[in-house]
Amino acid sequence: MIVASAFEKRIFTGLVLTALFVASYLWLPPFFLTLLLLTILGVILFVEWPRIGISALTPWYPILPFILLIVLNHSYKYRNLLPTIFIIAAAFDAGSYFAGTWMGKCKLAPRISPGKTWEGALGGAILSLIATLLLIPSLRVKHAWCAWFGIVLGIDVAALLGDLFVSWLKRRAGVKDCSSILPGHGGLLDRFDSILFVTLFLYCLRSYV
Repeated sequence: MIVASAFEKRIFTGLVLTALFVASYLWLPPFFLTLLLLTILGVILFVEWPRIGISALTPWYPILPFILLIVLNHSYKYRNLLPTIFIIAAAFDAGSYFAGTWMGKCKLAPRISPGKTWEGALGGAILSLIATLLLIPSLRVKHAWCAWFGIVLGIDVAALLGDLFVSWLKRRAGVKDCSSILPGHGGLLDRFDSILFVTLFLYCLRSYV
């Protein structure tokens, strides 16, 4: 019997999630992506948030970022921001994970998240910049590509803060993962922590980008 490693589970789960979002965004009416987002929010609110969250924050996090994602999903003018949010945030997460795993030595915030390193953050920033260069030709951008480096830097900071925020919540609650729903990742909020902060950041800049 072959047992998949944590790395293999992480890759497989990531590919399945990516396929769901790509199919919902490209080939189905916006309603289907909204339904997917509401389902994810429901699982987070009723399964994961009670384990780690602070009830007073619930309307602002995680509910508000999901509402903004849904608003963007139904906006003809700003719907193209969705792949920007998901792709660049995912690239930062992936780059941070691999660079941190293979080269990470200098702890970034050991009291909050002992696994986070400066090398990982740098790896995430590099991969997110590469993703941006590949993504920009398909976007209706209003500025030269070089202006996007500042935007991507802001996205990277937002992604890192989102990750650290949920790590702080988990450490406060004394748990390793928000849940075990996603093999190799933990819970849905473990996968969406960066994306939700990036959503807040880019929604504020939607008229600029």
